[in-house]
Amino acid sequence: MQSIISALVEALWFILPAYFANSIPVDVSKLRVLEWLGKSIDGGRSWGGKRILGDGKTWRGFFSGIIAGTLVGALQAEFQGSVQASYPQLPEMTLPLALMLSMGAIFGDMIASFFKRRIGMPRGEPAPLLDQLDFVFGAVFFAWLWSIAAYGGVAGSFEKMVGYDRFFLIVLVTPFFHLLGNGMAWVAKLKDRPW
Repeated sequence: MQSIISALVEALWFILPAYFANSIPVDVSKLRVLEWLGKSIDGGRSWGGKRILGDGKTWRGFFSGIIAGTLVGALQAEFQGSVQASYPQLPEMTLPLALMLSMGAIFGDMIASFFKRRIGMPRGEPAPLLDQLDFVFGAVFFAWLWSIAAYGGVAGSFEKMVGYDRFFLIVLVTPFFHLLGNGMAWVAKLKDRPW
C-alpha cells in the first residue's frame, strides 16, 4: 500500500503545476479586477465558418493559469527537500519545469478547444477524456521539450523527467481529479455545468 501511495504522491508532485494552470482560469473568471483581460484569445475570429477557440479561452485564463501553475511549482521547488525526506523518489521540480508544465497545460486545453470547434461542439459540451486529459498531454509535451535541453538530448530525457510509470498513473487518476474539481467549481457557482 505504501508503494502505491508513494507512486501517487510522486506523480501528483510532478503534474501539480499543470493541475493549477488548468483549474485557475475558471476560478478567476468572475473576478471583476481581471475583467479587462476577459477578451477571447481568438478575438472572435472564425476559420472555416467556425470559431477558432471560442469565448471560453480568454487572456485572463491564459495568463492567470500560467502564473498560478508557475507559482505552485516555485513553492514545490522551495519545499522539495522537505517532501523528499519522506518520498526519496520525488521528481525534481524547478521553476523552468513548472513554467513549461503550466504553458503546456494551457496550450493543450486550447488545442482541444480548437478541435472541438472544428467538429461543431458548442462551448461547454463535454468531450469525455479529451476534456480531462488535453492539458496533461500538453503539459507533459512542453515539459519533455524542456527536459531535452535540461538533460542533454532526447535519449532518456522522459524517464529522467517523470518516468513512464508515473506518466501512466497521471493519465489514470487525472479524469477523477478533474471531475472532482469541476464539480466543486460548479457547487461554488464558478461553472455553469458540473463537468
